[in-house]
Amino acid sequence: MGEFTPVREAVDAWTAAWSVRDPDALMSLWDTDDAEASYLAAENDAPLTSADAVRSYMRMMCDVFSDIRHRAEGVITREITADLGMAFYSVAWMVRDRRGPIGGTCRVTSVWRRHGEVWRCCHYAEAPLAPLLELQRYYEAIADDGLDAIPVRG
Repeated sequence: MGEFTPVREAVDAWTAAWSVRDPDALMSLWDTDDAEASYLAAENDAPLTSADAVRSYMRMMCDVFSDIRHRAEGVITREITADLGMAFYSVAWMVRDRRGPIGGTCRVTSVWRRHGEVWRCCHYAEAPLAPLLELQRYYEAIADDGLDAIPVRG
């Protein structure tokens, strides 16, 4: 399957903007012209459906955390029409506040619309991995370090 470069570049810009905690750069990639655009963060029950709500969420996240890191992995892109594309990928994420870091992986589906030369996201949805998949990855990572790295229970 070929890569749709404009959407891949938009995903890269999106994750880079999160990783430098820049809500203005994120909003420059959001389709504020689409009244039906939706943003569903993994920790929310319902999607955000207005540009003001999305802007508020992005600002809050960038203000609450002293560090945010996003890395897109396994990105699959597809051209839907000349002005519409989609991406599916996993995002490895980490945030840090005064209590320390926490992180994980989410699956992301996003739809991007071309506005002149700029591609803007009009649909974004995160889905956390199932807990069993997270545990499997955790134990596989421990096993990769070798048997001696596993603490002995006393």
